[in-house]
Amino acid sequence: MIAGFAISLPFWIMSTPEEKQHMAQTTTAKTIVEKSTGSLDIKPEEKDELREMLKPVEKTQQPNFEQEIWIQDIKQLIKKWVPDPDEAEAIARWVYLYSVRFELSPELILGLISVESNFDHFAVSNVGARGLMQVMPFWKKELGSPSDNLFEIETNIRYGCAIVRHYIKRYKRIDRALAAYNGSLGRNKYPNKVFTQMRRFKATKQDSLTTKKG
Repeated sequence: MIAGFAISLPFWIMSTPEEKQHMAQTTTAKTIVEKSTGSLDIKPEEKDELREMLKPVEKTQQPNFEQEIWIQDIKQLIKKWVPDPDEAEAIARWVYLYSVRFELSPELILGLISVESNFDHFAVSNVGARGLMQVMPFWKKELGSPSDNLFEIETNIRYGCAIVRHYIKRYKRIDRALAAYNGSLGRNKYPNKVFTQMRRFKATKQDSLTTKKG
């Protein structure tokens, strides 16, 4: 009788504390996004596009002179938060590559990282967002890549930039895309914080408006 009762219990009662916490975080995060954007539902064609966007860049891609100069400059600018030169170079390199790939201002992405994680690639928010750009794990499930590690610098920046580009295409304006990314669509507080941080990286709010609207 007791065994039968245990079998019939809801899954969340039988779960470990860690599993319950993860489920609660995921539910909270999805609720925030749904309220902010109107719906978390992603159309099939949007999923296909995001999956294509999330393919890693070729590791053999040769850096150009402009890229190398920019990376070295950014390494110096972020060493206050990232004293390890190899880690700083990895962040700068992947920000540059994925910003170019998704037609975003790299300074915009640096500003977003500064606001979201203060350049801590192991950061975890109280709702479970992970890494430099605080990407929610449910994006992996939505896009069919559950094995991706969001604490990896390259993976996190790739996801974050693709999601920003996705929202720019949907909402046509960078300020609205940033607010959607944060779960505060319709409010300016978060976009303004990102624009302010951009100025640390030789950018202005106006620079961000030069990116294509998708």
